[in-house]
Parts: sequence; C-alpha cells; structure tokens
Amino acid sequence: MIESVSIIVPVMNNQNTVVRLVDEVSTALDGHSVEFIFVEDASTDGSLEVLVQMAGRDNRVQVVINDRNLGQQASIHRGLVQCSGEAVVVMDADLQDPPNAIPILLQGLMDGPYDAVFAARVGRYQSVPRMCSGMVFRFLMRRLTNLPKGAGGFVIMCDHVAADVAAKKGKWFYLPGLIGCGDHRLHAIPVERSIRKSGYSAFSSSMRWKTGFSNIAAVLQERVFHAKR
Repeated sequence: MIESVSIIVPVMNNQNTVVRLVDEVSTALDGHSVEFIFVEDASTDGSLEVLVQMAGRDNRVQVVINDRNLGQQASIHRGLVQCSGEAVVVMDADLQDPPNAIPILLQGLMDGPYDAVFAARVGRYQSVPRMCSGMVFRFLMRRLTNLPKGAGGFVIMCDHVAADVAAKKGKWFYLPGLIGCGDHRLHAIPVERSIRKSGYSAFSSSMRWKTGFSNIAAVLQERVFHAKR
C-alpha cells in the first residue's frame, strides 16, 4: 500500500490554476499523505506570490525557485531531487493533466506491479498541427526507448525510479525518455487530457522544435552512456 505521494509541478505563469490544482489533487488523494513541490521557473505573472502564500498557510506545499528560466524539464529535475514520497507524480500546472486521474494511475502502479505508469494522452486538447507533431515525437520516443504507446509527461513512478532519474547528470534532461531508457516495468493508462483551463501555452512553435530536439538529445545521451535497453 502506498501511503505518501509527492506531486511535482513545474510552474511558468500559472497563477490562475495552482490553487485549484492543490484543492483538486487533495480531494483526489484524500486519505494519502501528500506533498506538493512547485518549481517556479521565473514566471512573469503573480505565480510566485501565489505559491509563497500557499506555502505559508499549508505545510504540504514547498516552493523551489529558479533564479532564471531553466525550462520545464530542468524544473522537473529540481523537483525530483526534493521529493520524499513513496510514489511521485509529475504533472502540468495548467490542469490539462486532470487531478482526478491520479488515483487511477496510482492504482495501476500498485496493481501491475509496475515501476511507472504514464497517462496515455487521448482527446482533443490542442490544435491539429500540435497534435500531429506530438504524435510524431512520441513515435520517435517509442523507437528510441521502452516507453509504452501514448506516454507523455503526466506520470506516476515509484520512489526508486524518481531517485534513479534525479541522479542523472548530463547536459540534457527529459523525464519520460530517461525513464524509458532504463529496465523499469512501464505501463500506460488512457487519460483524456483537458483543454487548457486558463491562459495560453508558453511554447511557441520554434520553442517546441527546440525542446523536441533537446529531448531527443537527452535520450541519445542516455543510450550511449548508460542505457540498459
């Protein structure tokens, strides 16, 4: 039985959703000990102020502050170093990753038994061009790694997987790809991803391409030097 769960959330201009995220995750994981690790990635809105206020009134909330914008994956890496739960969830701050899916992923982790369970993205949650480019990228990832079909960034993993990935050193970091390069037992459960609740994506088309190439580089780096696949 998994009793403690860490929730790692990279934050970039998400002041309108982080409070609701804590409320919805708390409801979804009622009965579990939960810690929230928000990694604030140099937001230009009021995200930092909102997070600091939450941390002041809720001792489950930790805030890791990046002095400059490091990007989503580097922020996730910093959160992994801080977490202490028996299971670790990584999710977006914008509520496109539905909190009510976490108990389903958690049950899948325990029932497998698996080392990590991904939310396989289903549903129309972004524009057609972005949906298509995402499908191509995930296809490439499956060819390079042991990732299950549909695996994305919304994932729950055992503490030993989190510790293994947190210890990775290198110029590039991409969480799903690094998990998929190991000898972990992996699974994916279909989860409908929601339309963005507030604001807009911080990723322009050029940023998406740049991020995609760096994520592929992270996997190639891992396969060349460390991978067991």
